[in-house]
Amino acid sequence: MTTITKRSTAGLAAGALVAGALTFTTFAPTANAAVGSCEAPTTTVSVFGFNDFHGRLSTAPALFTPVEEARAAQGEDNVLLISSGDNIGASVFDSFILDDEPTLEILNAAALDVSTVGNHEFDRGFNDLSGRVNDLSSFPYLAANVYSSGTTVAAPLQEYATYEKGGVTIAVVGVVTTDTPGMVSPDGVSGLTFGDPVEAINRVTTELLDGDAANGEADVVIASLHEGADAGTEWDGIDERVSAILNGHSHSLYSTETSTGIPVLQAASYGEAIARIDLAIDATNGGVCSTTAKVIDLDGAPVGTSARITAIQSIVDETKVAADELGAVVIGDASAAISTPVDGTSNNRNMESPMNNTVAQMFADVLGDGDPEFIGLQNPGGTRDSINAGDITFREAANVLPFANTLMTTQITGAQFKEALEQQWQRYADGTQPSRLDRAFLPLGISDNVSYTYDESLAEGSRITGIWINGQPIDPAKRYTVGSGSFLITGGDNFRALGEGVNTRDTGRADLEAWVEWVADQGTMSPDYSRRGVSAKLATEDLVEGGEGLTFTFGQPLEGGLAPDTLDMNLTAGGEKVSPELFNSTITAYIGDVAVGTGTVTDGFGTVTVSLPDGTTVAEGAQVVRFLVEASGTEIYAPVNVVLVEDIVPDDDNDDVDDPSDGGKGDPKPKPGLPSTGN
Repeated sequence: MTTITKRSTAGLAAGALVAGALTFTTFAPTANAAVGSCEAPTTTVSVFGFNDFHGRLSTAPALFTPVEEARAAQGEDNVLLISSGDNIGASVFDSFILDDEPTLEILNAAALDVSTVGNHEFDRGFNDLSGRVNDLSSFPYLAANVYSSGTTVAAPLQEYATYEKGGVTIAVVGVVTTDTPGMVSPDGVSGLTFGDPVEAINRVTTELLDGDAANGEADVVIASLHEGADAGTEWDGIDERVSAILNGHSHSLYSTETSTGIPVLQAASYGEAIARIDLAIDATNGGVCSTTAKVIDLDGAPVGTSARITAIQSIVDETKVAADELGAVVIGDASAAISTPVDGTSNNRNMESPMNNTVAQMFADVLGDGDPEFIGLQNPGGTRDSINAGDITFREAANVLPFANTLMTTQITGAQFKEALEQQWQRYADGTQPSRLDRAFLPLGISDNVSYTYDESLAEGSRITGIWINGQPIDPAKRYTVGSGSFLITGGDNFRALGEGVNTRDTGRADLEAWVEWVADQGTMSPDYSRRGVSAKLATEDLVEGGEGLTFTFGQPLEGGLAPDTLDMNLTAGGEKVSPELFNSTITAYIGDVAVGTGTVTDGFGTVTVSLPDGTTVAEGAQVVRFLVEASGTEIYAPVNVVLVEDIVPDDDNDDVDDPSDGGKGDPKPKPGLPSTGN
């Protein structure tokens, strides 16, 4: 029977790893008798971990070189290689155009021992993961916290896997982020529940280590999480008998520890770094005597020449040839870069962008069948790349939409569309917010027939202050048809209102196929800088002829760590894949064809006062003010109630209330803001 003793944390120190450098953090050796007893170490087992590879094939030879070097120096039986998820999905063109099969071939060639599933392993649904992906992989996938709905019975994915290394049995327990249902197509994970990861790790650890409680089949436990918290103390609830924690999901780079002394490491992403934990093992007594942990930055690292590395390089090279042939076909051209926010990548999702709106416009054009009220939508995380100026190749277009969603439509009421826009301030179904602040606000890309205003300072659920379709206010009771990829239409990214639509239809077309065809039909494309959503402080008083006017303010800094939302698109990084910055300068307000106010825009924020001069030709009653923002062409709409004041006819004696010429009403009242005509 395994002897359980408490861990000593004396001497275990954490430090920060500087990204881009070849330095790393090292844990000092620790008296670590967390599982069995330790009298004297008999061997060292090196555990390597990586995460969020996302099909970055070109980095694979360097990524796995340190593993091969350790295998050669220490023996295969003293090295364990673990992935903490997101091996596939959101991949580069070379991998995803071939259904990520080259990535799986490379992981097989690298002799990956085991992988935790990440949320992107569910991109094409659980059936694809448990079927095609699993069949193509020579290693198991772990997810101890994924259950059949309504139960605590694990779905057909392993909870753990065991390995004989260094004379002891090491178990790896895997868990995936509870955010997964909101990050993938809900249909793809229907029938599954994503439970608490710490509870799952502790449950399985107890089963593995306590022979009397369950099977007692392991000596050492390592936890592999795809959950993303960057502070080691986030995992203080994990059973202190766990010897090490490898993490993923947030693409962070660190080596830290829990308050109980468990090393916690995450190795950035895309094969840019690899974690290494050396376990000093007492195989006689089944104990871990000490741990030394570091994260190795692989920037500029050499590539080995072992048989495995050579095989990996061959897969990379062969895949590139096939992908280059597919990707080199020119399908269109652009006058300037059309980009996602800030830097042209998918990293900044809390801001509207020319590219995301362009994709939404594609959905409207392809699926709308000429309906002027059809609404095209796109979630910002679904748009993964940008297009530079000049020729647009198939590869460039494909990199924009790599998820292979099918095109779908559904019908929702105007009230449900407002609810969907309110859900841009993200909440999971249980009311909690995403753990990452930069994912707390996800502005939808929307076709150019829709505009809306919002006020982030208002109560959540009441922030959308106006929605306009073709310059007309949306009808809350009317049904509108919306279209997008299957991910969003089925309620992905927590846009649950979209998943509640009726007459939902799957067209059977792939988004990439439709996108490529649409780009080819556009001629020369240009970035659209007009905003669909504008933060606004809208005046609500009557607009009185001859009065002081009403002030409208556009643009405001968002609170709670969210990016400021301005009338200018956020395109600040520069580079060939970033749309040139365009700065707005003026706002002109119109009622019909009548200009009723002008204002200036400074640093993306603008104010305009709308007023009606005496003798205006604007009709009385309910009217719409249209604000035109130049140079972007953004159009903003707001309702006003116009009050006209009749012309004043002087009373013949100015004070005769019985004078029949004024109906016995006495002197007329002056117009607001004008001097009295009486004595």
